[in-house]
Amino acid sequence: MSRVSRTGRTLHWSGVLTVEPRNMTFGGVQGFTRKPATPFTDNNGNFAGIIHQERNLTYALFRGAGHLVPNCVPEAAFVFVREFVLGTNQTGRVDSLGIVVGGEDPALAADVIPGRLVIFYGDEDSATTSLSTIAPSATLAS
Repeated sequence: MSRVSRTGRTLHWSGVLTVEPRNMTFGGVQGFTRKPATPFTDNNGNFAGIIHQERNLTYALFRGAGHLVPNCVPEAAFVFVREFVLGTNQTGRVDSLGIVVGGEDPALAADVIPGRLVIFYGDEDSATTSLSTIAPSATLAS
């Protein structure tokens, strides 16, 4: 990761329904210097997830998405690609003084964005649900 962060931009994105490792060494430092806690929105101003940019790494966590982010939340994925991949949006960027562009929301500094209470199983291609279940109460954050 060190070579990549010196030579170009790196992107890591994830949906909240996908488990991802959150600690790696890049730019010679392990992990982020600040917890990702900057919201980004879709075109309608709706909360789309958390964005964090530090040492040439852009990290995005999408609300309501699994590992197929564009399938789950296409509007948010489109805005993300337009603004952060193709564009130069600085929201979530940690500057050399440790100040985060766009600010930080302490409520988002938790380790998770709550997912949906109901889990649906089915065929994504035909948009049919074959089974659903409610997450056990012991697994819910309080």
